[in-house]
Amino acid sequence: MIKEAIGKVVSKEDLTEAEMEEVMREITTRRASTAQIASFITALRMKGETPEEITAAARIIRDKASVINVGDDLMCLDREEITVESETIRCTTEDLTKGTATFNISTATALVAAGGGLKVAKYGRKSLSPLFGCADVVEKLGINLDMTPSQLERCIDEVGICFLYEPLVKKGLEHIVAIRKKMGIRTIFNLLDPLINPAGTRTQVLGVYEACLTDTMALVLKNLGIKRALVVHGKDTLDEISITGKTKVTELKDDGKMKSYTIKPEDFGMKRGKLGEIRGGTKERNAEIVREILNGSIGAKRDVTVLNAAAAFVIAGRAKDFREGIKMANQSIDSGKALKTLERLVEFTNVEERYFRKAYE
Repeated sequence: MIKEAIGKVVSKEDLTEAEMEEVMREITTRRASTAQIASFITALRMKGETPEEITAAARIIRDKASVINVGDDLMCLDREEITVESETIRCTTEDLTKGTATFNISTATALVAAGGGLKVAKYGRKSLSPLFGCADVVEKLGINLDMTPSQLERCIDEVGICFLYEPLVKKGLEHIVAIRKKMGIRTIFNLLDPLINPAGTRTQVLGVYEACLTDTMALVLKNLGIKRALVVHGKDTLDEISITGKTKVTELKDDGKMKSYTIKPEDFGMKRGKLGEIRGGTKERNAEIVREILNGSIGAKRDVTVLNAAAAFVIAGRAKDFREGIKMANQSIDSGKALKTLERLVEFTNVEERYFRKAYE
């Protein structure tokens, strides 16, 4: 099937969901060669992936992931994957010796949201470079990522948050990761990564690196059974709600309706920041920044974290609007609950018996 699919996609023809599912089965079961996989995902990128193609691919990849049973009231805070391909690393750094353009906003956001009472699951992977990546920063915060599904279920129940490490999520897909690294360009797999969350969440805030993708990915989330979602693309921060300018948002509501709109920090009484004020650095520095925020530091770094956590409270139905969500996020920090969540997570994950997994080559 993949040969025929390559021919169609090269001719700018879209695949049906059934065709895409069959191609993905060949890819994930290693029936397709490395050359075929690389040709297919490159041609797909050049054509432009449709919501139907992304949805079908996500369903097949999800079948490969471990399942974590934690109920339906879980929030997924994931982003378009950036830490494998050199193309997206270049897009998000000044150069590979200075670190990320921004600190790991979503990691801080997840802890603030959990401190405010949300149950949060976040996917993480280590970076291709030594400079950033959710999993890299999480480990520098003292959190053990090497846990079994049952341990993660108890972590959600007892702490209210867990970080899902890539080897748990992508069993048997190491060959795809290797191909992506060698290709160095963004492909459909960047879009699939935040859709795989094995916790079966029904609520999600998803960040994407291109504004044109907010509508597409909101439709994909709807197709996959997500009930409420915000898909965001912000100025400078790209896959986060921006404190430095406007953010495009596509909202998926309970009734299945979608709407797109633009927000800016001034809409909520927040001061617009500058990119230099939210810059990150090495994984060690980014971990320090997260701790500084949770310890109550003020400034643009805290503001962008609060604004993104507010989105989580809104889409989870805990806040009626962003202004109320901002208050809840600030309370999570100022009460010490966000910091306490981190401390409890570090303690829980380090008293559990380690479960050693084979790292990706």
